Amino acid sequence: MGSKTDLLWSTITLPCGAVIPNRFTKAPMEEMLSTLGGGKPNDDVYRLYKAWADGGWGLIITGNVAVDRRYIGMFFDMVVPDAGNEKVDAEYLTEFIKYARATKGFDVGDARADSSPPDGRRPLAVVQLVHCGRQSMRCAYRMPWVPAVAPSVVPVQTFRDKRSWFDAIMFGTPHALTFDEVQDVIHRFIRAAVFMEKAGFDGIELHAAHGYLLSSFLSPKTNLRDDEYGGDAERRFRIIREIIEGIREKVSPKFVVGIKLNSSDYIHGGQTEDDALQNVKWLAETNMVDFVEVSGGSYESPAFAESASERTKQREGFFVGFAQRAHSILPSGCRMCIIVTGGFQTRAGIYDTLASGVADSVGIGRPACLEPHLPRKLMDSTVSDEDAKAVVWKPPAPPVFIPKLPLAGFGWATMWHSAQLHLIAHGDPTDPHASMGSFFYNLHFWK
Repeated sequence: MGSKTDLLWSTITLPCGAVIPNRFTKAPMEEMLSTLGGGKPNDDVYRLYKAWADGGWGLIITGNVAVDRRYIGMFFDMVVPDAGNEKVDAEYLTEFIKYARATKGFDVGDARADSSPPDGRRPLAVVQLVHCGRQSMRCAYRMPWVPAVAPSVVPVQTFRDKRSWFDAIMFGTPHALTFDEVQDVIHRFIRAAVFMEKAGFDGIELHAAHGYLLSSFLSPKTNLRDDEYGGDAERRFRIIREIIEGIREKVSPKFVVGIKLNSSDYIHGGQTEDDALQNVKWLAETNMVDFVEVSGGSYESPAFAESASERTKQREGFFVGFAQRAHSILPSGCRMCIIVTGGFQTRAGIYDTLASGVADSVGIGRPACLEPHLPRKLMDSTVSDEDAKAVVWKPPAPPVFIPKLPLAGFGWATMWHSAQLHLIAHGDPTDPHASMGSFFYNLHFWK
């Protein structure tokens, strides 16, 4: 018993020198806790992240923080302010400083009254930076006649054989980024990383998975360019390399730089596992990346998690096979860490994955919506292996008015888990019978 929990409690020293106090990573999730059209963090955000900080997570990766307000994913995402307005910049910085403090478990309002987590260890606080690209929904901020952007003019298609009316209404046809617009995207990511370091966060994670903009540059299905940023795998990877190099030039040596990658796009013509392994190898060779979080799928393959769950009935972890291959191709002496997110529910399954060397840390998402203190339960040696597992609640069936589409069904489950996050944010216990009506009523849009 002790050996299992000893491993879970063990630290990880990242290449930059930052230390993760244990092997649990709170994975990014959709929260929808800001204001309509994207905005700043707020008291609800601080309460939610303070709960996670007190819950024993070693690394907390935030939900999406958009580098460009025009292309947010959901209506209530947090955003980095645009450059050029010092007053707005200062207003946002004040709130992001509180956000960083809450994520580390500090008292938000009074720097002289810092509380310590029960074990004295604070989590590393890392912001996930995202540009939603072609998967930015109409009217989340941009007007319906303004197109989303992408490497190439390849619309979102959530059905394998055809583009549906749902795709056309929700996403439209994207505009292909010009060379200058690509440079603007690169600069926005770099500026956002600098902003987050100034706010007090320990690092950032680039979201290059799930079909968002950076992911769509990596995919041969969505990147049909023939310039410096497309045409072969190395040029498709170029935007990632330039963002990472730019961030490292601007931040301090101990600032954490991570990236979320797909192990596969799970879609015909998209990135394969071999493509993804090559990206991991290139990331390792930069000697600038501290961790890679392994995930998979996109809006166009939202059922990947459901199909993966069938494969993991005998083995936890959706993407452990890829993580094992990724470790095997890392250059000798490389200390870049591999985090595997998806499918972990028990102490035994997590221990087996870590002990085998497949992953350095495990990312847990939806169970963290239901049990913010889950790591403390799993690391408690007085709790038996049989009882050391996540509570699994099945979301209710979508209402009849939800279209019978894969993405709509997946989105409903995501929304249900977001509703649980809102309960925590309001200081209430999670509730498997929570009303979705109360969830929508409590959005900041109505306040």
